[in-house]
Amino acid sequence: MTKELRGKPVAKALLQQTEKTIEDLKKIDCYPTLAIVRVGDDESSVSYENAAIKTMQRAGIAVEPVIFKEETSSEEILQALDSLNKNTDIHGVLVMQPLPGTLSRNDVARCLDSNKDIDGLTPENLGRLVENDPIALFPSTPKAVMALLDFYDIEVEGKDVCVIGSSPVVGKPLTIMLLNREASVANVHIKTKDVKQYTRQADIVISATGAVELVTADYIKEGAVVVDVGFGYKDGKPVGDVKYDEVFAKASAVTPVPGGVGSITTAILAEQVAQAAWNQRSN
Repeated sequence: MTKELRGKPVAKALLQQTEKTIEDLKKIDCYPTLAIVRVGDDESSVSYENAAIKTMQRAGIAVEPVIFKEETSSEEILQALDSLNKNTDIHGVLVMQPLPGTLSRNDVARCLDSNKDIDGLTPENLGRLVENDPIALFPSTPKAVMALLDFYDIEVEGKDVCVIGSSPVVGKPLTIMLLNREASVANVHIKTKDVKQYTRQADIVISATGAVELVTADYIKEGAVVVDVGFGYKDGKPVGDVKYDEVFAKASAVTPVPGGVGSITTAILAEQVAQAAWNQRSN
């Protein structure tokens, strides 16, 4: 019988552990605080920010929103990030996407203190990820995928895994995380000649492209585990990369959209604020 891999139980377990960590930090007079930086009023950014604030409050983490108008200059935003870097009362910084056209993700990554980079943007944290350094702060979505696999006791060591999508925020770091856990990983993308050649061999297929219902039953082998990291809309309803009903009938386990990986990411961010606070206490 196919198992549905829902994200809420994973997030709940992560938050329970993070709450204990925050309590321990407060016992030594460390009060973890997250700064959330947002430019403009993009509806999806505001929605995600509100969800993150709710999660942080539940975990016992203070939040300081830093909001800029869309026309704010890049220089002013980068100066604000520099001030947050230097503020010892701030333990984590989350920069909301999208950014204004004059400011790139790389600009932010180069400016942000890697020890406060709770969404794994900086070159330093990506380097730590490659080195499998325990102090690394990871991109939240790939880490959410790994947390989901661990929660449901889906072993990756020695397994054939295919990751569809090679973005620097999901596909690439996720591929490295899986390699660090001794999986054999194929990373395929838009230029791959025959994606199915790789997905049909995989024990675990993870799709992170944003291409609605890209993955159909003929993409996977019987009994594969399928993790859907995509998000889009079809006929006004939210859907993922995976044609759910069709794949569910063939796979051994599948994540839903919504209700899967996406519902774990704010819990991961809270966990990383706690880790960042511990790392800073140790320095």
